[in-house]
Amino acid sequence: MIFRIKKYFLLSLFTIIACSAFCAEEPSAQMLLQRARDPRSASTYGKFYGSLQHRRRGQEPEEIPLYFGVIIEPKSTLGQIVADNRESYTIRQTRDPGQEGTSVIYDRSKCVILDRVGLRASDLTMSFLHYALVKELPETTLSAVVSCRVLLLKSPDGKEYVKVYLEKEHAFPLKAEFFRSPEDKKPFRLMEANGFTKKNDLYYAKTLLIEGPGWRTKVEFFPDFVELGMYDKNNPVNVFLPVR
Repeated sequence: MIFRIKKYFLLSLFTIIACSAFCAEEPSAQMLLQRARDPRSASTYGKFYGSLQHRRRGQEPEEIPLYFGVIIEPKSTLGQIVADNRESYTIRQTRDPGQEGTSVIYDRSKCVILDRVGLRASDLTMSFLHYALVKELPETTLSAVVSCRVLLLKSPDGKEYVKVYLEKEHAFPLKAEFFRSPEDKKPFRLMEANGFTKKNDLYYAKTLLIEGPGWRTKVEFFPDFVELGMYDKNNPVNVFLPVR
């Protein structure tokens, strides 16, 4: 896997963030995490059309149409995932101090695809970055070329720990490993982003890989059907799709 990180703007599957200027003095772990959490000051939007490709041991592989629309503003994120043109998930995330949190709204009796393929709607906004910092782990290198600082985070309920690999210079999250306990040696879930592509001076990751024991899911967005840009409240872009 080769990561191409630019010094301007990066649009991932999950968020649009500013690439902070390189600091001569290395930031603390908390400062680095805050840089990863906070988007650029201007508002941006993205509309992504693609597919979910899921394989599970002992079952036939399946491919499902997927749409992700998102508006990212300085203090909040609002997005929609539509799976198979019929299941809609609304994501709301706030970054107001003291009120940080992510909620996913959907009809539990009708929306079953994401659970089946192991994808959390909140993966696409990287809500786990808002977990509490436990400690910094030893630095490492991904794909032998990208230097990363590694942080261990803890969910609010204490039932999940995430080891996040942040690109050292810009704090871009490239990989996340999910554990039930900080003592666990193997993650029960793994997520990686790659295939960064430029459009309208913004960068997005073409693919997101998520895997667990006996299964693997690939989210892939099609470059010809990706729309990125600045979001203007006076002339808003509608990122929400109707579903049947």
